[in-house]
Amino acid sequence: MPDMKRFKLIANPASGTKRTRRIASQVVELLGRKNVAFDLEFTNAPRHAAEIASRSCKDFDAIVAIGGDGTIHEVAGAMLSCEVPLGIIPAGSGNDLIKSLGIPTNIPAAVDVLLAGRSQVIDVGTINGLCFVNVVGIGFDAAVNHNSHGLRWPASGLLRYVIALVKTLGSYAPVPLAVTIDGETSSANLFLLTIGNGTTCGGGFRLTPHAKLDDGLLDVTRVKPITIPRLIWHLPKVINGTLDRVELYASMRTARKIRVESASPLPVHVDGEIYRGDTTRLEIEILPKALTVIGNI
Repeated sequence: MPDMKRFKLIANPASGTKRTRRIASQVVELLGRKNVAFDLEFTNAPRHAAEIASRSCKDFDAIVAIGGDGTIHEVAGAMLSCEVPLGIIPAGSGNDLIKSLGIPTNIPAAVDVLLAGRSQVIDVGTINGLCFVNVVGIGFDAAVNHNSHGLRWPASGLLRYVIALVKTLGSYAPVPLAVTIDGETSSANLFLLTIGNGTTCGGGFRLTPHAKLDDGLLDVTRVKPITIPRLIWHLPKVINGTLDRVELYASMRTARKIRVESASPLPVHVDGEIYRGDTTRLEIEILPKALTVIGNI
């Protein structure tokens, strides 16, 4: 990226693993060695990352989020009208979006990707008007995500979400949903409904394994009610991305617009963050080619 001169680094010290300050210091050291100009700012409140990104777009050549998927979610939402790209240094518990972008978890390697500056324009989604970059989870997926926020150990990775999954198994029941996909409505009890722009959630669960960030479509995975033994039996397929082979329980398709309606509030997560808006009626759609990011694909 020969014309890139200055980076705005936005670091969330409360992100995921809470290792962000150490990682930010490592990034500062690596950029300093390469004589790269930058400005680092730590967030101190919810929505602060979005405010920093919004006011920094015109003064920097890239905005860099140092944090997890929640931090990326917040920064990206403020950059939809920004003319400079979003860079990512992973420092969260799940780090799911980077898996679709080819960004490594190793910090020096992630900095190398950032400095190489290979940018691409990707889609984003909206849920009731709120931007999301990677995934929306409804039902069991979201309940697991909610429970993962209460765990003190492990700090990050797939194991964290597996432990939360086990914790959730005995207390979760499928919910009746009316789901309208591109104008076609069906009603059924569903174990989970996942809508992905990226391929993974929960640190590596590949619930939308065929999703592409730039195809103008969202991938929709529906899973019917399933017993605990069968869920455990099929769990490896979720991790290796072959859940669609379990046709008795799972179905996948693509869509541009999805409406989800429920008689009672639903557990919902958006890019790994607990969604606190209306969860009885969700309007979800794709915004094609809405965000420029730096990746390695």
